[in-house]
Amino acid sequence: MTVTYTGADEQVRQIIHHHALLRRGLERRVGALCEAAEHGIRFDVQMTTLREYLTGQILPHAEAEEHILYHAAGTRARGSEVVHALTAEHRELAYLVGRLHDSADAAGAATIAEWIATLFAGHAAKENDLLLPALTGSGADLAALLADMHAPHAGTHA
Repeated sequence: MTVTYTGADEQVRQIIHHHALLRRGLERRVGALCEAAEHGIRFDVQMTTLREYLTGQILPHAEAEEHILYHAAGTRARGSEVVHALTAEHRELAYLVGRLHDSADAAGAATIAEWIATLFAGHAAKENDLLLPALTGSGADLAALLADMHAPHAGTHA
């Protein structure tokens, strides 16, 4: 399925672009880890780099989305099913990140890293193709929601 955002506003384009940046950053790091593992060379640096990216960028982004975007979409009838599915994928992503931390051998780390990259790519596509249209269709103020996501308190529990 191809979704074209011909009438999308600037905030939707910003979100889609940010998801693409996160996905490409993740793919680069996963690729470096997998290449090291495939060639039988030490992968400590690549593993550390990937873990730092996941815990410093991807997971905090997911948490902020849940608190801001998912909350806004979840209050609308059409968005609640999408939100439940996306939230479950965040949990799966966090679980896999935890498994990556526990992985000691190269083959196991590469496999889990690939699972993470695949899950994240599909997840971001669902957000772009399902969540964002639900939010914009409901009249949500994406500019205000994005401002809340970038506020110092975003992603923290009250």
